[in-house]
Amino acid sequence: MVKVHASAPGKLILAGEHVSRYGKPALVFAIDQRIHAFIELRNDSKIIINCPEIGVENEEWPSDNEKINYVNVSVKKFFEKTGKKGSFILTTKSEMIEGVGSSAASVVSTLGALNEYFETKLTKKEIMDLGCSVIFEIQGFGSGIDIATAVYGGLIRFEKDKEPVLITNKQLPIVVGNTGFKIKSKPIVEAVQAKEKKYPDIFNPLIESIAKISVMEEEAIKKWDMQVLGELMNLNHGLLYTEGVSSNILEKLVWAAKDSGAYGAKLSGAGVGDNIIALCPEDKIDDIKESIENDGGKILPIKMDPNGLVVHK
Repeated sequence: MVKVHASAPGKLILAGEHVSRYGKPALVFAIDQRIHAFIELRNDSKIIINCPEIGVENEEWPSDNEKINYVNVSVKKFFEKTGKKGSFILTTKSEMIEGVGSSAASVVSTLGALNEYFETKLTKKEIMDLGCSVIFEIQGFGSGIDIATAVYGGLIRFEKDKEPVLITNKQLPIVVGNTGFKIKSKPIVEAVQAKEKKYPDIFNPLIESIAKISVMEEEAIKKWDMQVLGELMNLNHGLLYTEGVSSNILEKLVWAAKDSGAYGAKLSGAGVGDNIIALCPEDKIDDIKESIENDGGKILPIKMDPNGLVVHK
């Protein structure tokens, strides 16, 4: 029986939140939590989707079940792109928490499995572009940063509509603290956009400053200057606070990390909930973890993943 297996990682944003949609540079890295997609041949005319972690079993495609929107639209977009059709069982398996790009990972793993199953030989760039079209159809917005990271892996420089550039596969000395709160990105993005429109003379320089920080952080990483990188992370977080996307719990965790000796710390992602990243001296990691936990955060055992989309043989 024909069977294929592909997987794609989640992500954390190091720099460039809320400016990447304007084509400004952002730094983002893949993490060692993945979503897996398996495809098996069926001998009839049906396509069956199973996503057991979210309670979906034996769902016939196409489906109007919103729980599987990302898989559903991925299959549709793949067929439109390639002209292929067929009958199969598509099953997903997740090892990811929310807030680290799980939607994009489900899209990319699905597209990767379909590409292997139908032997269509789509390039990484083609899969990235196809994945971005899936996200935009469902969400109505998005720069493609999550999709790009899920396809390429490592720590990359992302710029909208361009192929990502690998900066490093070397592990940064980070600690990731989770707030315990998952907030939908769309309302946060819309709130920021409304402020940008209302106060352009304030927000336009903010956008340029955040973009410049991404460039400077890349330079610091290439020199492996953690002190400078941490200082830039602190500046980045301050600008995100000014944009209104921080929160009481994020501030508590950021300051817990900094007060315990972190080089720098910042929120990661759209904001309000989800995660912080703390850049840590090796001899301070345990203290920083303890402080984050004491202030209500949960430490996530996350490392950077050098690999993006993987087809497992």
